[in-house]
Amino acid sequence: MKISIKERRKQAIVAMVDRVRHCLNEEITIASIELAKVELMKLCEQQALFPREDFPVPSEGQSELFFHVYEDPIQEYSLYVYSALPGQSYRPHNHGNSWAIVAAIEGTEIHSLYRQTEYSSAAEWITDIIVEPGTAVSLLPGGIHAIQSAGDCPLLHLHFYGKSFEIQGERTEFDVRTGQACHLTLDDNDLSYIIDVIS
Repeated sequence: MKISIKERRKQAIVAMVDRVRHCLNEEITIASIELAKVELMKLCEQQALFPREDFPVPSEGQSELFFHVYEDPIQEYSLYVYSALPGQSYRPHNHGNSWAIVAAIEGTEIHSLYRQTEYSSAAEWITDIIVEPGTAVSLLPGGIHAIQSAGDCPLLHLHFYGKSFEIQGERTEFDVRTGQACHLTLDDNDLSYIIDVIS
């Protein structure tokens, strides 16, 4: 019997998560998260598993969608397929107490990496990383990045986290113009842009 794309995708995701779990088994370090990043990039190479019919470009007034495709029983190792129109941007922010990896299937983003200064709430720019097919960016827990889409191609990226959005804890967002930081949790906000397709 022919296996559906959905089932093949599920099998590929589970296999990827198992390999990442092995990479991060001892502790989460720069070296181990880099190994995990390679595994997510390998999944992105299987473009046929992520057709636009399953992860369409947003419409009807929406500009971005997060399709939640995998989560383990304790809401760790959580994977989202991000579909967005060109022009999306996020100011500098962290992901609370979760690590994060973003890899590209289609489209290009510029991820600006920051660090928080020891005696200030300001975020200090470090470098820019271009995330496009064949590349990815990874962040340790507390890592700060800003995002700006580039080009005219809609985005189809994989966002992989150590914890699902709802339990990442308190995030910090930074205003680089004023040097101020604000704290928020995602359950304070409208989460209608997240679509649960876990089965």
